[in-house]
Amino acid sequence: MGRILIVFDSKGGSSAEIVQWIREGAVSKGAQVDVCKPEEVRSLDYDLITVGTPMYNDKPMESILNFLGWNGLSNKKVALFIVCFAGIFGMRNFMVRKYLEELKGACRGKVVKMTSFDSAKGPWRKVNRAVCIDFGKELASLSYMAVETT
Repeated sequence: MGRILIVFDSKGGSSAEIVQWIREGAVSKGAQVDVCKPEEVRSLDYDLITVGTPMYNDKPMESILNFLGWNGLSNKKVALFIVCFAGIFGMRNFMVRKYLEELKGACRGKVVKMTSFDSAKGPWRKVNRAVCIDFGKELASLSYMAVETT
């Protein structure tokens, strides 16, 4: 069974809801999943570290950037995700690439997956839930894979 740590921060609650859906998907595939905020992390003894942040004013949360720069992430598999409105405004490709590349550049670990989710509620919520659950299932598979060292 793969062990996954999901580290996230949130202001408004959309990210927390998304994390629970991701967790649901990973657990459905047999992964053991722990969820916490950056300041609550006590161990990185996991097969995969998943890190997510909402975007505010075109920036990830500072707590997440600080966590990604932690030397303890060296040689760890890391999956990254952002939560933003970019897709709703038709700017998904450009903005999401920019945001994810910034997170990847800050990360001391081996990034094995990056993605984004809409923070929209309302009519997009049902679709968003399914996408998040699928991502969680993919994370469960990634947790079993060996990390390549360079």
